[in-house]
Amino acid sequence: MNHPTLPTLFLVALAITLSGCNTPGNQQAAERAEASVNAYLSALERFPGNDTGIESGLARFEQAYQDLAAPDIGQAIEAVYAPNIFFNDTVHTITNRDALVAYMRQTGENLTSSEITIHQVIRDNTDVFVRWTMHFVIGEGDEAIDSRSIGMTHLRFNAQGQVILHQDYWDSASALYAHLPIVGMVVRAAQDRLADE
Repeated sequence: MNHPTLPTLFLVALAITLSGCNTPGNQQAAERAEASVNAYLSALERFPGNDTGIESGLARFEQAYQDLAAPDIGQAIEAVYAPNIFFNDTVHTITNRDALVAYMRQTGENLTSSEITIHQVIRDNTDVFVRWTMHFVIGEGDEAIDSRSIGMTHLRFNAQGQVILHQDYWDSASALYAHLPIVGMVVRAAQDRLADE
């Protein structure tokens, strides 16, 4: 008698999950998404921004993000952000500069290379929207994750030109998670299923 393989069982479980069943996991995901939206909307109220420091702050922002793998990324990030912030890169939400510096240092240490190119900057009073492409490599050889993605960042600055609000909009599922061994299989299967519908 033939038994289903582990990947087959996994895909069946995934199909059941994606079929719209009201599972605790789906409920938790919906609650996390709702909390993320509410945190951003709350941050928009808490951090109205100031247009005085946009030019100098934007120049520092562009310089810091050119290479996230740079050895001095921690110092660069510290120079860009205010002590109290709202930062969301679709992976983490961070509310103080020290935690962001530690996060970016760790991120930089995990990257083999990183390049972010800014293509367009749009200003609307105190709101700044930055359109970019990112190319990063994690690891080397056949096991390396080599990813290229597009994104946009919503920024607000204080009067000193420090970032106080940073909300990224990018497809972290395709750019990062789809490349991971087990998680990637789930993400790719979900993307394929949604594309077929």
